[in-house]
Amino acid sequence: MNPRLKTLAALLPIALAPSAFAVDQLTYLDQVVVTATRQTQRANEAIADVTIIDKEEIEQAGATTTLAELLGRSTGIEFGRAGGHGADESIFIRGTNSGHALILLDGIRVNSATTGATAIQMIPLSQIERIEVLRGPASALYGSDAIGGVIQIFTRSGSDAPRLAMQAGAGSASTYETSLSHANRMGNFSYGIKAGLSGTQGINAIESPNYPGYNADKDGYRNSNLNLNANYRFNAGAEVGAGFFNSQTVSRYDGYQWDPNILPFGGSVNANHNYEMKHRTAGTYAFATFTPTSIWKSNLRIAQGIDWTESPESVIGDPISVFKTTQNQYTWQNDISLPLGTLLAGLERLEQEVDSSKDFAVKSRSINSAVLGWNASLNAHSIQVNTRRDDNSQFGQHQTWLAGYGFHIAPAWRMATSVGTAFKAPTMNDLYFPTTPGVGGGNANLRPEESRNAEFSLRYQQGRDQARITYFHNKIRNLIEWTTDPNTFFSTPSNVGQARIKGIELSAGTVIGNWLLNANATFQDPKDLDTGEQLRRRARAFGNVSATYVSGPLKAGIEWKMVGARYDDPHWQTRMNQVRMDSYSLTNLFGEYTVARDWSLFARIDNLFDKNYEIARSQSVIYGTPGITAFAGIRYTLQ
Repeated sequence: MNPRLKTLAALLPIALAPSAFAVDQLTYLDQVVVTATRQTQRANEAIADVTIIDKEEIEQAGATTTLAELLGRSTGIEFGRAGGHGADESIFIRGTNSGHALILLDGIRVNSATTGATAIQMIPLSQIERIEVLRGPASALYGSDAIGGVIQIFTRSGSDAPRLAMQAGAGSASTYETSLSHANRMGNFSYGIKAGLSGTQGINAIESPNYPGYNADKDGYRNSNLNLNANYRFNAGAEVGAGFFNSQTVSRYDGYQWDPNILPFGGSVNANHNYEMKHRTAGTYAFATFTPTSIWKSNLRIAQGIDWTESPESVIGDPISVFKTTQNQYTWQNDISLPLGTLLAGLERLEQEVDSSKDFAVKSRSINSAVLGWNASLNAHSIQVNTRRDDNSQFGQHQTWLAGYGFHIAPAWRMATSVGTAFKAPTMNDLYFPTTPGVGGGNANLRPEESRNAEFSLRYQQGRDQARITYFHNKIRNLIEWTTDPNTFFSTPSNVGQARIKGIELSAGTVIGNWLLNANATFQDPKDLDTGEQLRRRARAFGNVSATYVSGPLKAGIEWKMVGARYDDPHWQTRMNQVRMDSYSLTNLFGEYTVARDWSLFARIDNLFDKNYEIARSQSVIYGTPGITAFAGIRYTLQ
């Protein structure tokens, strides 16, 4: 085991110890989640493994932290990024692929249908109220992509936001962030408005002088975002509402272009250009909730998610490269109270359309879905059963299911277990990427990737003292791999891969006096069953420890992050690992001081000891990572 992770393991028993001090804070019993069952329930009653990242933790992360980095501090989650802030980010839940995490923004899919990825680097923390992380298969609830889990992001609404809030701050690398929000309630009507600007000079994204795209400049970004929402409540059982979210970013990156006119075989040029990618992520929704009877709650929802990118083409003379995904989503969900438990019954339709400078043979597809579920609690027993059928216009029907059981062993002790299946549909690139000589093309005969997961957890909770240990075993087949012909260098995807990921997650937290202590660790074996190799960019062990001190107007703390060795850039023919990335640890400091009733000062230092580390690497490219960074600001909040 990595020595730093041995230290983490040694700290876990401390966090497991029950507190001997009274705590007048809200307990975790008061936290409510919806992602685990698509219905409201207490977090401590969920059979699924769920983590809540609340507003306080999000604000504590600061402007120098991206969404992926914040998620990477949660149990079982790793993140990757090829370059500094603003570069594309990916997350890995329990060792699964980055495309195996379904990310919802206010319930909306905003991922790209061409790549399958969600541009989480586009979602600023300042717009987020809370995040629910569901680990484990959830296709029986949400459909495609939820092999590793679901991350549901809730932006700030008029009903729970302060009347007026302002924040401004600045830090190293010319980093800045400003935001302004206003919310109000007038009788049964509430609304919220929040806007923000942020940016940074950044770091040099690529540090390899021999790489054709090397440019010793700073690759930063600038972002503008806006969130609008409004709700009207007729009575306790009837409500309508609508919302809009928009985030636009211009990110610089290092690259080059290919000039076919350079004899004899062409050559790379223009590495010194300041390449920029323009990216937009947007979501719009409207809903109506009503209760036809005392036992029946119904919700109708219409939404649209947009992912749009524009960047220079890689070949001299080609037009600008544009990819736009539009996803129209229609949902009708019904929650019906039964003599024992609650029934979930819903219908969904998802329409995906691609508009691109590339000539895709097929530019749209639709998925019609039906979902059923039953959740019940009887004395010490809890049961969850879900099944879902997705009818995809490209490959036909796919059925998934989930069965879970929980049991209260004692007032403070609980066990839970579940078995379930999940799948991921092929992306539009996988299926229909235009045939390009010397590059490749899609394969319209691909089947979905499929998985079966089993897990067992033991949980302890007494007031603010909590601990959890979870064992999981996930088998994934029909993985889509792009393989390259060594003679023509023509690449095509096929269902050839299979993986097995098993591991143990540990998490614990307690309060001792003025100190809040939290720790988590994941020990896993993410294995490619075809090659026996460790899956790329995934460690066998990683974890986090934090200690927060709260006294009167002061809150300050320290965070440690430890990540074991990983591999990257598998060989394009053998798929054997080629590049090893060493283990690393990072130390962060944060603090906040309330100077008046509505005013507070905050500051944060990341990578305190200026460690050099890697989170992405290839044989030809060394990607830059931020060194020590500092950020400070002021916050005004009028409740």
